[in-house]
Amino acid sequence: MGIADSARRMGGSLSETGRRALDHLLSDPQAMSQLTAAQVAAQLGVHETTLIRLASQLGYPGYRQFRTSLAEEGLEPVTSAGRMMSRPDDAYTLAALVDDEAAAMQRLARSVAQEEVDELAQRILDARAVYLFGPPYAAGSLDLLARRVRRVGIMPVVLPTSGRLIAEHLTSLTGDDLLLSFVFRRPDPRLARINAHAQSVGAATAVIADEAGLGLQPSPDQLLVAPRGPRSNQRSLVVPAVLIYALQFSVFHLARQRTSEALLLLDDLARTVGDDEPSHWG
Repeated sequence: MGIADSARRMGGSLSETGRRALDHLLSDPQAMSQLTAAQVAAQLGVHETTLIRLASQLGYPGYRQFRTSLAEEGLEPVTSAGRMMSRPDDAYTLAALVDDEAAAMQRLARSVAQEEVDELAQRILDARAVYLFGPPYAAGSLDLLARRVRRVGIMPVVLPTSGRLIAEHLTSLTGDDLLLSFVFRRPDPRLARINAHAQSVGAATAVIADEAGLGLQPSPDQLLVAPRGPRSNQRSLVVPAVLIYALQFSVFHLARQRTSEALLLLDDLARTVGDDEPSHWG
């Protein structure tokens, strides 16, 4: 039985601190398995005994054995049905989901430094066009980012899912562009080939992933890791949305005059075509 299964059997008997620690550990099991209890405790801002007690509650004789199981947890395949059934009966409610999202936001703030957000925002500002790629279930994130980019006068190109259509879109990719890809759970098999082509023409490449240690080849110019939640659970789509809004505000901060002019133009054009509701940043 894996760690996530053991936690489900315990239901709501874990303390709030214990559940937060378990959520953090399962957000990237293999990476967390390389850390000592003291190192994980430092990340969470709790005492080391919290982790040792958690391991004991889950049935492990010590934290060393728990770490071994944690490494194996990161390798176990998880199905959609398994993720849906991973929630105990007392955790299906709206309130429980809100708590999960709040925990996900806290992980995001701990995992991604503002300097990383600013670096990616500057890459967006430097690009002639931003090509966006991701799995089908990242479509909402891709569309949201495309709108935010378009608003400030930078051309977004959302790559389709068909290989032939992807190729058609890539014919216009130049060395002045940025290829920004989303990786949810595992990389799309085509990502390596798409990134290799982008780098061959001199385009910048960046990847937003929800797991560390993916070993992307070729390596992108920037990799930003924003965990969306434990591997065994439904992962948050709010996390990439919040990150996109953070990128939006960073773009505005780094190029205030340029983005202000673009948004004023947007307002003028909206009135011209008959929409008299003022646009606003956000």
